[in-house]
Amino acid sequence: MARRSTLFHVDGERGLRGGERQLLYLAAAMRARGRRNVVYCRAGQELEGEARRLGFEVRTLPFLGEGDLFSGVKLAADARRENAVLHAHTAHAAGACAFASLAGVPFVAHRRVDFPVGALARALKYEFAAKTVAVSEAIAKILRDGGLSKERIAVVPDGLPVDAEESSWCGVEPERFKPPTTEQRMDYRRMLAAELRIDPAMAWVGNLAALVAHKDHDTLLAAALIILLKRPGTRFLVAGRGPEESRLKQRARRIGLEGKVLFVGHRPDPLPLLKALDVYVQSSWGEGMGSVLIEAAACGVPRAATTAGGIPEVVVDGETGLLVLPRNPQALADALIKLLDDGALARRLAAEGLKRLPRFGLKRMAADMEKIYDAVD
Repeated sequence: MARRSTLFHVDGERGLRGGERQLLYLAAAMRARGRRNVVYCRAGQELEGEARRLGFEVRTLPFLGEGDLFSGVKLAADARRENAVLHAHTAHAAGACAFASLAGVPFVAHRRVDFPVGALARALKYEFAAKTVAVSEAIAKILRDGGLSKERIAVVPDGLPVDAEESSWCGVEPERFKPPTTEQRMDYRRMLAAELRIDPAMAWVGNLAALVAHKDHDTLLAAALIILLKRPGTRFLVAGRGPEESRLKQRARRIGLEGKVLFVGHRPDPLPLLKALDVYVQSSWGEGMGSVLIEAAACGVPRAATTAGGIPEVVVDGETGLLVLPRNPQALADALIKLLDDGALARRLAAEGLKRLPRFGLKRMAADMEKIYDAVD
C-alpha cells in the first residue's frame, strides 16, 4: 500500500486549550514535512477558527459522545477514500476513531492526562489504536499499569516552536516564544497593571491553567495566604476558566485574598501575561506534562511546580526550576519565596530552562510522530 500521506487530526473539545494548540503545532510541523493535514472538530468552536486561520482544511463532526457511531462512520468513509491515518487527540475522539478502525482504518491515539485508564476505556478505545502516544513517561507507565502492552505505547513530549523556521510553520513571529527585552516586559506589566488595577512594582506570581480539580488551585490559594503574611506586596494572577471558577473565587474572598489573588479569566493570547511575571507556578496534583511550563521557559520565567505526573520530565528540580510534592501549600510557598527573594537563583534556573528548550522543538516532535504514522497500517 502507498504511504499514507494524509493525516486526519480529530478533536471534539469545545475550547482551545493546551491539547488543541499542540494539535495545531503538530499539524503545522507535519505540513512542513510534506504531509496533508485535515482537522476534524466541532463547528463554531475556537479550534475550527484557529485551524482555518492557519490554512488547514477543516471538516466538522457532531461528536455525539463516547459511543459516537455517526462520527466514526464518517471518519472511516473519508479515511478509506483518501488513504489517511486518523489521529485522535482526545479520549472522546478515540472513541469515534475506534469505530472507524473497525472498517480497517488505522488510527493513532494521544494521551495527555495522567488519569488511570479503566479496563472499559482500554478495551473500547486504546486496544483498537495502532499506537497510543503518551506525552510523558509518567503517562506511559499509567497506560502500562492499565493493561496496555508496552509495544502499543510511544512517548512523544509536547512541544512548541523554538526557532524562526518552526515559528514560520505556525504563522507566529520568531520573537513570540523568546524572553522579552526589559522594555517589552515593562510594557506588558504596565498594560496589565492598568487592566487589573495593580501596582507594576509589586512581585507577580502567575498561573495559567483550566480551573478544574486536578490543577489544584486550592493549594495555590493556601500557598498565597502563607506568602502574603511574609510578602504582602505580592500579587497572584490566575488565568483560565472552568467549572471550579465560582467556588475558587468564593474561597479566595472567604480567606481574605480578594484583590490579592486575581482571577483574570481566559486569555486568548497568554504570552503577554507570561512575559510579565516574576515567577510562574503550577500547583497541580495531576498533570500529564504541563505544556504551559515549556511556554514559561521560552519566555524566560522562573518556574515552581509540583512533582505531579510528567512535570519532572519538563522541570528538573534545582536545575531548571523548583519542584515540591503535590498538595503541600507550605512547600510550594517556600519555593515561591525562594525564587522571589533570590534573584540570582531565579535567573540561573530560568537561563538553564531556556538553554534546554530545543528538546521540546517541533522538528523533534514531527520526526518522532512521522515514524509512528509510517509504521501504522
